[in-house]
Order: sequence, then structure tokens, then C-alpha cells
Amino acid sequence: MILPIRNFSTNALISAMFLGLAFFYTAEEPRCERNQPSRSDSLTVRNAHAMAYDSDRAKVILFGGADDRNVLGDLWEWGGKTWHKISATGPAPRTFPCLAYDRDRRRLVLFGGNRVLFGTENDKDTFLDDVWEWDGARWRMIETARPPARAEANMVYDSARHRLVLFGGYRVVSGNKIRLGDTWEWDGKTWEQVSASGPSPRNGAAMTYDPIRRRVILFGGNGPSGETWTWDGKSWSEVKPVVAEGRFNSAMAYDTLRRCVIRFGGWNGKERVGDTWTFDGTTWQRIDVAGPEARNHAAMVYDAKRQRLVLFGGHDGESVFGDTWEWDGSKWSLAAFHETRQRMNNGH
Repeated sequence: MILPIRNFSTNALISAMFLGLAFFYTAEEPRCERNQPSRSDSLTVRNAHAMAYDSDRAKVILFGGADDRNVLGDLWEWGGKTWHKISATGPAPRTFPCLAYDRDRRRLVLFGGNRVLFGTENDKDTFLDDVWEWDGARWRMIETARPPARAEANMVYDSARHRLVLFGGYRVVSGNKIRLGDTWEWDGKTWEQVSASGPSPRNGAAMTYDPIRRRVILFGGNGPSGETWTWDGKSWSEVKPVVAEGRFNSAMAYDTLRRCVIRFGGWNGKERVGDTWTFDGTTWQRIDVAGPEARNHAAMVYDAKRQRLVLFGGHDGESVFGDTWEWDGSKWSLAAFHETRQRMNNGH
């Protein structure tokens, strides 16, 4: 059992981190950097949150999720050193929402999610279908016909076709879990269901957009699945052969500078894992590198201004994480941290 480390002082924690790293490291082993990470006293721990990159304001944006006890609806930004809260009002608190940045319309778009936290409260099966936009200053609800309510779906921005693409997720109807395999697109005015075929219905997959190949990339999901699929705007195609272990709720983003997909962690059917993988459009390859502790329900995006990926939070089944990690193409660096907190069971 992993115990919370909230009673450690900051100096003791950092010292312990360096001592542990010194013991672990040998000249032949890969490293991760932990060079004086800043302490996050405001943003604490979080899992089942959503993240996106605001390319106009050059900020990583985080919304909602849950800490160790509460479901939240706050909005935060990361500029490379510290997290700052930029809104505490707007969309209702939720876990597992979809969040993506629409570069053409310069809006952050939020869709759906779930009100669940502990798995026993009255609104544990309250799945949401609301659509919100954040313009950098305020939230606005968009009243329009939209996809059915769901959580643990995926949504990314297709920059070649200038629209958001949403896939899958799940909801609960009369106590039965219904997984979804539909594909929807949002052009800033209208939602349209564009496919009902392709990957089997699933939740907990990872999805990103490859601007070089002009394809949406989807990996994994419930099972856990080891499948990789691409969406070209007309149809889904499974990529074969692909060497990859199945994962559920891993974090994935496209590294624009290095022109590859990076994926971290997740659930492999037996345990949480902390491995890092790269995808070149054909093959998955594990990178032999140390990094964040094993976890799922984390989130990760590419920071274009700073040319690195940013990963935050997640949980390992016992503790919720509050650490911020960055990937520069060769190594992970711990950029900010908050002590882990013991996680209350919410059935996820």
C-alpha cells in the first residue's frame, strides 16, 4: 500500500527524491530529471480531469476531474513553472469530460462527462451532454443539438479539416453500462454523426491528432485493447501489424517537433503501468526511460511554445497524484509536485 506523503516537509521530500534517484541510477540506466521542481500549493491532486493546449495563449489548460475527495469544475493554466487557477465558475463539476482547443475559432470546447465520485451518491449515473466554450476570459454554454450524454469519450481537433472529432465513451442506463462506438464532428455550429462503424464500442481509449499524416490516432480502451485505429475524415482504418500491449486509460499526445505520438502509462488488465511508448504511424516502440510512477487517469498534451509534452496527475489505485512532468523527446523531468493523497474509492 502506498501511503500519503503529506506530512513530509518540502526539503525532506526533495532530499528523499534525490537520494532515491541516486540509489536507482547507474551509468547504463535511463534517467528522469528532478531538478528543483516547483511546489504546487494551489493545484493539489487530480484524476479523471481533461487537458488541452491553447495555442493562441500558449498555455496548457486543465479542467475538472476529482481530487482525493471531491468532483471539481475549475479551470487552470500551466505556463511552464506553476499552475494558476483562471476560473472557478461555468460548467458543473465533472469527471472524464472531453476537452479540445478549436484553433480556427480560438475557443476551448468542453463536452460531457460524469458527476460520479464515490460510486454511491445519488447522481453517480448522471452523464452529461452539455457543450461549453471558453474564450480565454469566460465560459459560455452552447445551446445546440449534440451527441448523447457520455463520459470517458475522446475528442481532438483536426487541423486539416477544421473541426473537432469525438469518438466513443460510455453511459449507464437502468444500471447497465452502455459502451459507444459512434463518431461525431463539430464545425463550430453543428454536431454531425459521421460514422457508426470502425473501432468497437469502447471507453477509456487514448486519442490524438497527427498533423503530418492528417489522421486522428486512437489507441486502446476497455479490455484492455491493444488496437490502433486512424480516422481520415471519411472512415476508420485499423493499423496492422502493430506491436503494442493493451492499455486502458493511458495518456497520449502528438509530439509536433519530433513528429511522433507519445503514450504513457495506463492499466494493462492486471496493474497500473509507467511505461513510455512512441508511434511512428506504423509501429509502437517502447522507450527505455525512467519517468513518472505507474498510473492511469492522467492527462497529457503537447506544449508547442516550449516544445515538450506536459503530463499531470492520475492515480495508482490507492493514491491520487499532483505531480507535473514534462517530456522533451529523450527524458522525463519533474516540473512541479504536490504530495500524493489517499484516494477514496469511486468505482473507477
